[in-house]
Amino acid sequence: MGVKDQSVGNFLESLAAASPTPGGGSASALAGALSAALSRMVAGLAVGKSGYESVQADLTRIEGRARALQSRLLQLVEDDSKAYDAVVAAMRRPKATEAEKSARVEAMQSAYRKATEVPVETIERCVEALQVAEEAAAKGNRSASADAGVATILADAAIRGASLNCRVNLAAIRDERFRETTEARLAELLRRAQEVGSRAMALVESRL
Repeated sequence: MGVKDQSVGNFLESLAAASPTPGGGSASALAGALSAALSRMVAGLAVGKSGYESVQADLTRIEGRARALQSRLLQLVEDDSKAYDAVVAAMRRPKATEAEKSARVEAMQSAYRKATEVPVETIERCVEALQVAEEAAAKGNRSASADAGVATILADAAIRGASLNCRVNLAAIRDERFRETTEARLAELLRRAQEVGSRAMALVESRL
């Protein structure tokens, strides 16, 4: 059974187990999926309700976008574990001969690259989740404003967590161009996350 298909209880036990995966990267992606699910709820609670007639099309769009994000982030829970499992497998490759050492290094570099790309995508999707949470706070059911706030906080936590994993894995990559490009992308994503997250929380606070 894949990580994303486990019950909540089983996933928590897997997370607590003394093994590298699932770890913080998977937990971060799950936090993002939870954020998207809450935004769906906030929007859904206003569908067909009096006082929200003018935003029904927006609510449908918000729900659809959040659903897609929830699905993708749930897959990233699985992808993150698989990516780091590949790093561990590469580390365990034989290194008795020069040829084996070279093949091992190549495998490790490839695995670390993938283990960096997955949390970068988690961050990208969670920046989108922040945008959806902001929209849900603005147009969803006002009585669920606190839930929109939790959606914002969860997406922010997911971004922070995934950025840590990204930085750790990036440090092991020898390709300087890849490192520089990824670092620049990460900085831009974190800037956007701060901007959107601050706006979303200010909106939530104004509607409590």
